[in-house]
Amino acid sequence: MINPQTPVFVSTMDSDRFEVFHSYIPVEEGLRLHTHDHYEINCILDGSSIFYIDGKEYESSPGTVFLISPGAIHNVVKETSLRYERIYLHINKEYLASRSTPNTDLTSCFRSYEKPANRVISSEPLRLRKFLDPLLHLPTQDYGSDMHYEQRFLDFMLMINEAVLGNGKNTVLENKASERPRLITDVVRYVDEHLAGDLSLDTIATQCFVNKYYLSREFKKEMGLNLSRFILLRRLQYSKWLLPRRESAKKVYRSCGFKSYTHFLRCFQNEFHMTTTEYLEKVRKPTTLPR
Repeated sequence: MINPQTPVFVSTMDSDRFEVFHSYIPVEEGLRLHTHDHYEINCILDGSSIFYIDGKEYESSPGTVFLISPGAIHNVVKETSLRYERIYLHINKEYLASRSTPNTDLTSCFRSYEKPANRVISSEPLRLRKFLDPLLHLPTQDYGSDMHYEQRFLDFMLMINEAVLGNGKNTVLENKASERPRLITDVVRYVDEHLAGDLSLDTIATQCFVNKYYLSREFKKEMGLNLSRFILLRRLQYSKWLLPRRESAKKVYRSCGFKSYTHFLRCFQNEFHMTTTEYLEKVRKPTTLPR
């Protein structure tokens, strides 16, 4: 049973590269669904759980790896074992793209047919732990330590992408998270392609050739949130991408579909718990991996 609470946007990255977390903490019932603007890889090492991603629930077991794209609504919704161990990574989109090459695109595991996708893959638990354990030991001040640490991360990303491509010793279990009903897929695509335009329920229903009440009901059932809330999140996520590029909230809000500048500022602060000015100051400040 998915969490009925309204999903929230969280952006917890302090690093401009990647962060690694190791958790033995039991999963609390009623955790809030959330979304963010960075990649996430969630690796189950021991135990089992129910994981929610964009309207679908997945059972996990040791070796299960969840690949979560920016904007996807997700969280662990139930622990189904006495012991539950996982390691999860948050990865900056721009950083991962910068470490890719024309021949080796490290971001491809988060895409399907050039569209953002979420995936569930399976790896041998011992092999998975072999790649992850070195990432739990943060770099020291010793010469070269930071570069060796980054290389271990890149080795892990190569393994993940090889699994998705079918070239490694891992096998792709499923790609169901990107297999939404056609109607929902069409709606999400239309929203993403028309963020600056009219995204009223009537307009979207007309474009998708469906009754607006049916659309509203089916979207809530599949995605776990109202269409209006989904549109607001998408517009605000887009504004976070635009702000550092245009460096002015006044040059951004209309491009994100907000008719009122003050309404945009209020929505931004309510969602991200910071003003647009504070956000710009944050992204301009260089960050590094913790030592």
